Amino acid sequence: MEIRPFIGAEASEDELRQCYELFISDVRRTFPGFPEQPYESFMAAMRDPRSGSVGPRQVWAAYEGDQVLGFATVVYPDRRLLDWANPRVFVSESHRRRGIGTALLRELVADAGARGRTTLACELVRIGTEGDHWARAVGFTDTQRTCWQMLYVADVDPALWEIPVPEGFRLVQWADAAPDELVAAFAAARNAIADAPRGDSSYQNEEWTVARVRQVEADLREAGDDSRFVVAVHEETGAVAALTGMRLDPRRVDLCWQRDTAVVAQYRGLGLGRVVKAAMMRWLLTDIPDLGRVTTSTAADNAYMIRVNEQIGYTHYSEMGLFEAPVERIGAALGMQGTNSIPGPRREPEQELEGA
Repeated sequence: MEIRPFIGAEASEDELRQCYELFISDVRRTFPGFPEQPYESFMAAMRDPRSGSVGPRQVWAAYEGDQVLGFATVVYPDRRLLDWANPRVFVSESHRRRGIGTALLRELVADAGARGRTTLACELVRIGTEGDHWARAVGFTDTQRTCWQMLYVADVDPALWEIPVPEGFRLVQWADAAPDELVAAFAAARNAIADAPRGDSSYQNEEWTVARVRQVEADLREAGDDSRFVVAVHEETGAVAALTGMRLDPRRVDLCWQRDTAVVAQYRGLGLGRVVKAAMMRWLLTDIPDLGRVTTSTAADNAYMIRVNEQIGYTHYSEMGLFEAPVERIGAALGMQGTNSIPGPRREPEQELEGA
């Protein structure tokens, strides 16, 4: 087995296709019934080291001859969470228990340490899966649980979305960019998301400002995604009292992702979270009649928002974990001399940690 950097722009069609098959196989095991990413968008992301990411991406692959046995990616956030590195490891199911995932992880750890990153954070680990068990075995800690819920449009009575707006409030909706006259109030309201439970995660909320709102909007446009927001405005003060956002990939009309939903503290208890979410569903189905499902994730101990989601038709899909670990701890668990050194010659290990 040989592990080497995977340069997407230089990779052959066969190599990309093999990586895609590994990726899709993992998705089917971990997220059964979930819509699958088309090959074209996967290939575009692999060829562009930044596409769809919050920062530059590095990739390594494990080869045996021309066969790709596994690959690993790490994304380095470059606007916030600058001490984080976000890794993902994919290994062929038929080649597990050979230490391939562990060997790929060594590359990630060495690279993250060399870049001065101190924390590895895996954000898409489904509790109870092999990935969960392997992450714990190599030294990661489950720092926050989230509840993933799915709204299957065909299974929901649209009457659930016919919710009146409380007196004294009005709804405003937009695609792409917040109206100039509301953007300051919108940015202030987005800071209410900091009240959501964070478990033991080292994640720190960054303050929302007008500049940050405009930068995020520009980033989404660059990624080719559409964004939509519905907000409830308090008519007397002009304050944005509640908000909900949605992210849509124009190439995948079967699925869209619920983003932040927040209600400002002084306006809680009026049902505004449910009001803006229901209005978003009415808007989406008017414009995208073929929409199949909507996915959302909520802190597992945020009983209020989970219940709001259930009231408009969401059902439980899975429990996910954010797994974190200091780079140094993982390096020590993998027997590395130091995270600023490149691992020695690659060879088939005689004994490895159980897992991928």
